Order: sequence, then structure tokens, then C-alpha cells
Amino acid sequence: MQFLSKRLSNYTVFSSSLDTSQHIRSSGGVSLFIENSLAPHVHTYTSHSSRLLSVDLYFKGNIKLRIFVVYIPPTSDQALRDSTIDLLIHALSDTKRLGFHHAICGDFNMHLDHFYPIFFNQPQIASKRIHRLFNFLLSNGYVDFTPVNFSDSLGTFYRANIITRIDYIWSCPLLKSFLLTSIISDACDSSLSDHNPVITYFDSSLLRSSIKLARARQLKRRTRRIFLLDSVSPALNDHTPKLPKDLETLVQYYRFLNRVLHSIRLLRKYLHSFSSSHDRKWSIYLIRLGNIFHLYKSCFSTIPVLPTTLSSCRADNFKHIFDILSHSSSLLRGLHLKEKEYQDLSIKSHIEKRDLNFDTDISSFINSALSRSRRRIVLDRVFIDHPTAPRLLTDPLDISDAVVTHFQNAVPIKSIPPLHLSALPDRWRSEYSPMDSVSPVIYDSPYLPLPWKNG
Repeated sequence: MQFLSKRLSNYTVFSSSLDTSQHIRSSGGVSLFIENSLAPHVHTYTSHSSRLLSVDLYFKGNIKLRIFVVYIPPTSDQALRDSTIDLLIHALSDTKRLGFHHAICGDFNMHLDHFYPIFFNQPQIASKRIHRLFNFLLSNGYVDFTPVNFSDSLGTFYRANIITRIDYIWSCPLLKSFLLTSIISDACDSSLSDHNPVITYFDSSLLRSSIKLARARQLKRRTRRIFLLDSVSPALNDHTPKLPKDLETLVQYYRFLNRVLHSIRLLRKYLHSFSSSHDRKWSIYLIRLGNIFHLYKSCFSTIPVLPTTLSSCRADNFKHIFDILSHSSSLLRGLHLKEKEYQDLSIKSHIEKRDLNFDTDISSFINSALSRSRRRIVLDRVFIDHPTAPRLLTDPLDISDAVVTHFQNAVPIKSIPPLHLSALPDRWRSEYSPMDSVSPVIYDSPYLPLPWKNG
């Protein structure tokens, strides 16, 4: 890690403490590199052991993010492996109780694809101690997003012509709603490491949403709009921009499609795990997939046709349906990137408009900053109660003229003011008459000098 830290000057490194007191293999450690712009948000970091590190980042809006980095030793060191797993499960339980958003990343030295069939079809075996970590994660709603480019020829670990995936980034239930996608970066450098990096993308709205909700709590209301975010005029190539709400829907559909794709990938790898329950689930998935294809039909040259049952796909080992879903996922991902580009452009446009209003239209700037909008009453009809010719006005111009006339004449103003108090009505005469308690002589000589007495 010292080798990397010297060459990555724009990152701050947090490392676990080394421990050589019990196990000869425990001398290694784990580290987390955090980009310098985020490093000031680090509140604390804890070295739970030489193989487990956690770093806490605090953000505005009471958002607490904890990132775990773990290296689980292989089965050749079973004692250290067991203690690391138990320590991680205990740390995750505490973190969940404290309400942290958290993620777990690292080398697990175990195969999730081997555990999935056991977890879904053999719950008694899945609950055994040997499977306790994956069983804990899946049972508590944690999600590992399968990299979209994971294949038999590209994994996270390769050695002696064996390619597999033993490195993961797990997201807790609070964090998984902001999960976008994950890929494997093909390092192609066997001299440096026999692992490939895994990159998982999260939506940065996690931080923006937290700030807005925190401010909303101060104002005792659920939401608060900091600046208006409407549509912008520039078009993005041949793509028609969608509203941010549609972007959120697209992300949800994209995640769902990738979950189905992952299930098909597992069936291809473990054909013997297929059962009638898969067909029952597929009948539900089929409806939602059809809705997705219809909603985004502009992305497809032809709308994909899916089989009505999964059992009919066993002949070609689910290859045809896998290809359809894989291609659909790549198309939606391209659309999603365009949607994100639109959203960034829209936000940038309104920030520029806000800055311009600060110089040229301070009223609009203040209204936008305070979420204020112009409030007015719109009259669509006026009834004129005339004793001989009553009328109902519906034309906007007639209504406008009638309203102006009303307010000009509702309170008549006399052109000649009264010449004496006696001309005022009784109600006002008493208000303007001199007060008996005040002597009238005080106004006789207001400019005479005050008497001066020498002491």
C-alpha cells in the first residue's frame, strides 16, 4: 500500500494495524483510499483487526456513511478466517443498529454464485456455520450488484487459467436504493496483482437528498425546493430529455432488468437448480419486462419477444433469453447515461440562471432561494349587481376592466377636504378635536429660548 500511496497524491490512505502476534499469515493489512475532496468528511476510522478496517464519513443532513474493507483469509488458515468472519458480522450488526449507510468491499475468498442455489433451494444448509457470512448478508437485505461485464473470460480473480469472482462490494438496505451499476475493470497486469478492480457506481443524490430533508425537518415540512428545476431548451443530440422523475423510474427499471439477467446467468451456470418456482416467478417478471420494453420501445429496433415460460429455454441452456436481456440492459444503460447528462445540464443551466438573477433580478433570486412563488387570485367571472341591468362577465378583458373600475370607485375620495372640524362626521370629529388634558398655550411660543438659571 505504501507503493500506491506514494503515487496517488490526490488520495488519503487509511490502513489497518498490522498484527503478527498470533498468526504468521496475519501480517498483511487492508487499506482504503479516499479522494482528497472527501477526506475532510472522515470522522473516524477503526482498525478492527489486521484484516478488517472501517472508515466513517459524516455529511450534512445527519448522513453517516461507513465503509468496510475486509480481507477474509482462505480456507488454508481456517482459524483466522473464522475470526475475521465473526468480527465482520458483529461489526455489521452494530453498524446497522446505529443507522449508518454502509458498504462492505474486499476479497471474500468465497464464491457467491455457488451459494445462491443453496440459499434459495436449501435453506437448512444455507444457515449452517460454514455459510454464515453470505447467509447473514442476503437474509438482512444486503445487495451485491453483479458487474454487468462479468463473464467466463472476465472475473475479479484469475490464476492458472481459472477465472472467478471472489471480490465484492455489498450495499446495505439504506444504500442500495442509490446503487446504479457495477463493472469489472480489466487491469491486464498479472505482474502487479492477480485481481481485477471492481467499480460500483452510486447516485450522488444520496447527499443532495439528505441536505434537503435536513432543511425540511427544520422547517417542519417534508420537502423543500432549493432552486427551481424545470426543463431546459437545449436538446441532447437526437434524444428527447425526460424529467428527473422519469430518470428515477428508468433507474428502477434498469436495476430490475439486471436482477433478472443475473438470475438467468445463474441458471445457465447451474442448470440443475431450475425448478417450477422459476416458471412461477417468470410469469410475474414477464409482465413487468413487457411494460419496460413498451415504455422504452424507442430504444429498440424491434420490441423483444420473450418466451412465456422459462422451461422452454432449457434446450439452449437459456442462451437466447440471456442474449435478449443482456442486449436490452446495454440499451437501457445508454439511455440512462443520456438521462443523467440531461439532469446535469438542467442543474447547471439553473445554477447559471440563479447567478445571473443575483446580478440582474434580485427579486427572482430571493424567491427561488426561499422557494417562494407569486400568489394571486384569478377571476374567471364577475357578476355586476346592477338594479336594472345585471350582467355576468366572462371575457378576460371585460373582467379586468370591471375589477379596475370597482377598486377605483369602491371607496370614493372627496376632491375638497373639509374646511373645519365641525364638517367632519361625529366619529372622526372626536378623534381630531384637541384633547382637554393638553394645555393649548404650549403652542403659543414654541421658539422662545428656555429660561437659564445660574447655580
